[in-house]
This record gives sequence, structure tokens and C-alpha cells, in this order.
Amino acid sequence: MAKTICDWSRKDLEKKVDKLYALTSKPSFYCRKCGCVANTKQVLCKAKDLPVPEDD
Repeated sequence: MAKTICDWSRKDLEKKVDKLYALTSKPSFYCRKCGCVANTKQVLCKAKDLPVPEDD
């Protein structure tokens, strides 16, 4: 299994900033463990649907 963005080191984040942007733009999921967000659940270790905010 590939490393999830939850497990990326600071060096990984610096080296893969373009990939990080692609994975996190318009997020639909969040990680219940660390709070990372992503647009696909496969890149998070404990993914859960990100609730859509209600209009007040």
C-alpha cells in the first residue's frame, strides 16, 4: 500500500507540493486521525466524508 498524505514527512510535503495541491484542492474527505483533507479517500489513512456546511 502506498504512503498516505497523513504519513508524509515535512520533506515529503516540500518535495511534493504540486501533488499535495492536486490531492487537496476541493476536498470531499477528511482524516479522522489527523485532520488532513483530500479529494479522494484512498490518500487518507482514516477517511470520512467531509460534511457540506449548511447555510445559515
